[in-house]
Amino acid sequence: MNQYDVVIIGSGPGGYVAALRAAQLGGKVAVVEGDRLGGTCLNRGCIPTKALVRSATLFAEMEHASKFGVKVDEYSLDLPKVMEHKERTVDQLVGGVEKLLNSAGVDVYRGRGQLLSADKVSISHNGDTVEISARNIIVATGAKPMLPPVDQASLEHTISSDDALSLERVPETMLVIGGGVLGVEFACIWNAFGAKVDMVKRSPLILPAIDEEISRRLMSSLRRKGIKVNSGIYVKEIQDIGGKKRLVADKDGSEISFEAETILVAMGRIPNFGGLDLEGLGVEYDKNGIKTDEYMQTNIPGIYAIGDVVGRTYLASVASAEGIVATEHMFGQPRSMDYSVVPGCVFSIPEVASVGLKESEVKAKGYDYKVSKFPFSANGRAVSMGETEGLVKLVAEKDTNRLLGMHIMGPHADDLIHEGAAALSMGGDASKLAHLVHAHPTLAEAIMEAAHGLLGQPLHLARMKR
Repeated sequence: MNQYDVVIIGSGPGGYVAALRAAQLGGKVAVVEGDRLGGTCLNRGCIPTKALVRSATLFAEMEHASKFGVKVDEYSLDLPKVMEHKERTVDQLVGGVEKLLNSAGVDVYRGRGQLLSADKVSISHNGDTVEISARNIIVATGAKPMLPPVDQASLEHTISSDDALSLERVPETMLVIGGGVLGVEFACIWNAFGAKVDMVKRSPLILPAIDEEISRRLMSSLRRKGIKVNSGIYVKEIQDIGGKKRLVADKDGSEISFEAETILVAMGRIPNFGGLDLEGLGVEYDKNGIKTDEYMQTNIPGIYAIGDVVGRTYLASVASAEGIVATEHMFGQPRSMDYSVVPGCVFSIPEVASVGLKESEVKAKGYDYKVSKFPFSANGRAVSMGETEGLVKLVAEKDTNRLLGMHIMGPHADDLIHEGAAALSMGGDASKLAHLVHAHPTLAEAIMEAAHGLLGQPLHLARMKR
């Protein structure tokens, strides 16, 4: 029986990064994977959706090319080529993960893993079973799609987020169930490709984790693109009505219905325990995830859990960070997992990003605070790009100017948010953001201007006459 210092069940961004870090620390490491390396994020989530977002954004930009002096006589969407680009991107990165693991000396076992004990794992593949032992085990089995509370017959009339990554043609109409990150991104993608998209969701705002003002602004932006967001909708049944699908729902006690050619379920994800006998081993967990301490260790010594299966936050970046924390703890370098500064990005059109506290959270915590906003319409780089929708919003403590949160809607929000993350991790002095010399002309100057607003007045925003 092969013996390892660490055996990791799952090779997503948490699992494979944990494996690489454990190998760096001198461990003998094995990864067990029943599907493709890279997990959901690389194969059916983060990466393929971003490849589609790029195609969708470029296609949408063609409509306005003439404004920039670029004459395009004819252009059209070649959906098979779009899907080829997506598959090529995924294949390249999956191959990259395999090369990284091989170069690090990590053994990869293909098959379904099962915990036999706190130091033994079995792997089943094509009717064969092997057993390996480990001083430490990491459970990184990820998550699975959340489903609406309807029967299987209703679900048969829908498509999943996996299906939405491989459609062979653009549907005339699409109804998206769900208003979180996944639902918003797919709504933007297929709307840009030419589908008439509507969304239905329970909560009043899309993107509940994002600052409420930014969420409202994004809803308005989506409506201007023709995407109608219907809130307060409780799904009851989905029917096939001869070529179209009908969603029957409850709103404020009354029955309403929506019809579309395609109904996409994109409600987010819930922990996937991978069929592991956690209860038999005594590992503490509930429907929200496996319980761990600050080092990602479960209540059973030697068994750790990381990523979506923990259920704290469904972000690939967090899974990777948790994997590093877990492996460093195993090898005598304990460092607590810190969730206080975690940037979140939504690759909608336009993009949205957030780090730190929302304004509502700042208010609930009783801070005496102030808010500064700077619009991209007053930023030279954004104007030259023709992407002026959106703003930077900063929330800070009133007397000290200590940054509490940064929220962005607009071009390259996913990149810009890290300036706020860096500031928060280093104490959050907003005056330093204002006094830092920013290159010109750049989108990041909008952050500098918003920081000046916390100190008094943005430089490139006209004063209101009194």
